[in-house]
Amino acid sequence: LIMPRPPMMGHMGPSMAPVPVRPLMDAGVNQANMEEAFAEAQQNVKAEQDQADLGQAAQMVEMLRNSGNPKFANSQFVSFIDKVSKGDLQFKENTVIDRNGNEVDWDSLYDTDAAMASTADQQRLEKMWQASGGASSSSMDAAWADAAMNKAFQGDPKMEQLWKAAASGAGEAELDQIFRQAAGDGSMEDAWNFAESDVMDKAWMGDDANMDGMWTSANRSPEYKFQDENPYLDVDDPLAEAMRLLREGRDREALLCLEAEVRKNPESSEGWRQLGQLYAELDQDVEAIACLRKGHEVDPYNLDSLLALGVSCTNELDQLLALRYLRRWIENHDEHQGLAQNLEMPPEYDYEAWRQQVTMLYNQAAAANPLDANVFIALGVMENINRNYDGAIRALATACRLRPNDHTVWNKLGATLANSGKSEQAVVAYHQGLSLKPNYARSWSNLAIAHANLGQHADAARFYLSSLVLNPDATHIWNFLHSAVLNMNGVNADDMRAIDQRDLDAATKAFDGVLDPQQLPPRAEELAQPAEEILASIGVLDL
Repeated sequence: LIMPRPPMMGHMGPSMAPVPVRPLMDAGVNQANMEEAFAEAQQNVKAEQDQADLGQAAQMVEMLRNSGNPKFANSQFVSFIDKVSKGDLQFKENTVIDRNGNEVDWDSLYDTDAAMASTADQQRLEKMWQASGGASSSSMDAAWADAAMNKAFQGDPKMEQLWKAAASGAGEAELDQIFRQAAGDGSMEDAWNFAESDVMDKAWMGDDANMDGMWTSANRSPEYKFQDENPYLDVDDPLAEAMRLLREGRDREALLCLEAEVRKNPESSEGWRQLGQLYAELDQDVEAIACLRKGHEVDPYNLDSLLALGVSCTNELDQLLALRYLRRWIENHDEHQGLAQNLEMPPEYDYEAWRQQVTMLYNQAAAANPLDANVFIALGVMENINRNYDGAIRALATACRLRPNDHTVWNKLGATLANSGKSEQAVVAYHQGLSLKPNYARSWSNLAIAHANLGQHADAARFYLSSLVLNPDATHIWNFLHSAVLNMNGVNADDMRAIDQRDLDAATKAFDGVLDPQQLPPRAEELAQPAEEILASIGVLDL
């Protein structure tokens, strides 16, 4: 169930280079060359189709997360598609593998009743996927064809209208109108109720697990892969050197320095934590979680690691896992641990019980110490999980007042504002974080999403590219960039080809206003105006 993209106007697939004509006596060589060229062309076509699939997945995730409906924004279905769009999960020969090539136990997701979709249901899903522009023989077809999700849209004329309109290249306004009509008469609500019903719980979770069970079944603690070449391995104090590089805005060099630290000192909990948090700032949550988990293994009582794990797991929509880390933060905090001391831990997979208990704990902690910024950051994350965006905004605004010069807190406030449909206010919040850290790659990509939500696709494109310039390894951003450019007018075939081929040099030359890392202003030590004034200007103090 991948939302179809608008057609790529004026953009053709890769053409096969002409094969030079050779003398007849060289016919065997000529035939071999032709076969080689044909095989290469087939590979190029397949690569472009795979890229189109990822673009569709990324566009669907972006639309659902910013739909204004919290049910859409935080579902486990979106979590699955998000992992597919980022390449963290892949389909290979009708199996699911993670980014390390380990097979994920797909069969464990389904029980017998949920998996037994009718032939008519499977045919309906096949037609939907073909209408969206997907290849009928792709492995994703086979993977989805057996899924119980297709029952959610069975016989719904509004949904069929939406799919057909999207497949025919309908404009954004027309699609939005159809989408709202479907939601208005209960069609979408019914579909989503089904998607969150016990049937779907069994389909996606198995008998006794949640999405975390699927995600970690192949490899519960994946090993972090160090970069092959590292000029900082001989530095005497790589942790101190990394802090110096971060102050100078040289994040990718600092990354290597932190790698050197944990290679020399594998038990350095602080080194692993700093490495994980830097990955999070570079918009690479999967790598962030791997490093933060390693740091947590080394020191289970490191509060900063626990809080960072709660945030990153929430970003990856692994909400139950996030709740567990957030509760451990309370349990191990000298001041707040008494709140959980005589409180029985919820059953392992009772998500609702975990959500209610951890929310209660953080509200109690906030009341007990209204000056602890970390409590309000965690409460903001908690309220995002709860889909209580007004509560999340209040908590994070309090954190911004308590810690006004922390760029990460302003970014969290901006993301929450954007998730709640307040993209204009989100832009203001992101700018505060970027003034404090101009090379904050994650905030540049978040700023791009906010502009895309506002229909300002040219700005979105240049900000996505700015984030990629700062961190080319955040490759999932190419999918969002592709979506933004498709919504722009006047993009020529060469520029589109540069994006399809992920040619960063060519793509940055095609768009005006892309960030030049050499021209970045220095980091500001503090904001230009008081946090209270900034928060009042965007109206968050009235919530």
